[in-house]
Amino acid sequence: MSTYPRPVLSVTSQNDNPKASSEQNLVDKVFTFLAPNDTLQFEDLNLFEKVNYYVLLEIVTPHDCEINVTIVDPVLDVYEVFNTEVNISQDDDWFEVPFGTAMAGNYTFIVSVACALTLNLHIKISFDPEVKCLYDVISPKFLERMKLYQVNKFTNGMVVEHNTVFKTDVSYKFYLGRVSAIGGLTVENEIRVDYDVTDPNGLEFTIYQNKTVGSVGTIMHFDFGTATEGIYTVKIRIHCQVDVVNIAYAIAEDYQISTINNGTDPETEPTANETASGYFYVPMEWTLAFGLSAGGLLAILVVFGAVRRKKDSVSLRTN
Repeated sequence: MSTYPRPVLSVTSQNDNPKASSEQNLVDKVFTFLAPNDTLQFEDLNLFEKVNYYVLLEIVTPHDCEINVTIVDPVLDVYEVFNTEVNISQDDDWFEVPFGTAMAGNYTFIVSVACALTLNLHIKISFDPEVKCLYDVISPKFLERMKLYQVNKFTNGMVVEHNTVFKTDVSYKFYLGRVSAIGGLTVENEIRVDYDVTDPNGLEFTIYQNKTVGSVGTIMHFDFGTATEGIYTVKIRIHCQVDVVNIAYAIAEDYQISTINNGTDPETEPTANETASGYFYVPMEWTLAFGLSAGGLLAILVVFGAVRRKKDSVSLRTN
């Protein structure tokens, strides 16, 4: 096993790649791997929390090999993020392995190669500090309205709960996605989720039951409209056949569903170019009083009209 010295952080300039001006490289070099088996270890890579990292692998000599990539986090949990299972060659171009972090700290990246002949492999480990997990798939306007945002490390059967305050008659957007890759193609690596939302009255809404979580980059999304204001509880349970997996999830406020003023938000005054619209509500006691008053007024008008008609129809004669 070879140990690569702690790398010096290099920053890609805007002239090198205008589309990734803020991309930073932890490792970017071609390495030689000896037949039949060789391993390279990158130690003490200081990673940020909730950020997407990418491991790029490319065979740059005309050879075949199998490649495995393992990541060890600061508390020594092991992620098997890449496993080719079959030989790959120079003709297969390159592979990009995503890894979103659940915690900050020093990580170790281990690249193992099984090959019949010695070969050269280009390895690049990079990240963009401005792009957090899920941020590349959520609209910027919802990033500004976040009610909850987390990236957690899950083991099989692990449950997390979060309490957050929601307004009434408002629609909220919920997001969830896997952010750490899983090596291999076996069914046993499938990730599933149970997702429940409980309102302030204790009513439980089941959203997902044993629902498959897709690959990295595939986001599960649903809209949830509230009928009550108060504290809501979000409960997430993950089922998996791997040691650990990182899951990111978020909640953002979307829009007001009902048009009637429910007392949670002040009504805005219309501008000179706008016309106020909405529902008008009259209390019952006002309706009764108005009915009695209108009835009395109508009776007076009827009597007054009758007197006028009587005067007009009678001729007063004097002798």
